[in-house]
Amino acid sequence: MAAARALPAAALLAVLAAGCEQDAAPTPPPRIPEPFHLNNFEQTFGYSQAVKVGRTVYIAATVAVDAEGKLVGPGDMAGQLDAVYTNLAATLKAEGAGFPQVVMERIYTTDMDALLKVSDRRFKYYPKGQLPATSWVEVKRLVDPGFLVAIEAVAELP
Repeated sequence: MAAARALPAAALLAVLAAGCEQDAAPTPPPRIPEPFHLNNFEQTFGYSQAVKVGRTVYIAATVAVDAEGKLVGPGDMAGQLDAVYTNLAATLKAEGAGFPQVVMERIYTTDMDALLKVSDRRFKYYPKGQLPATSWVEVKRLVDPGFLVAIEAVAELP
């Protein structure tokens, strides 16, 4: 008698499971990375300034360089920080975004004390009350010994 009760329950579960398969969401299209180069020298160097995947833009550690890749503001933390944010703004703009879309930021510096003294410069770029999640990390050195600060960011496109 227990076997008789189990059979209808098993049949019901099979019917329900088959019905769920029909309602399953379609497979999303592949998320193809789209690299972006802020400056011409980046491709030669083997570097992408940013990669967009779907509606998310991942921006590599941005440093204080001009269009030719030359250091901006040697020995000047405030000058380098402004140059970094200027380069970030250009990358964000190229991707159809701005600082309000930045959701995550990692700041790497070779001199945390100097960075903390000029950290209020960040408020020139981010809307009041809309700072992204931020990590501050002191490192021994960045790719060029003249770099004092580098910033990575993640933005969600509108």
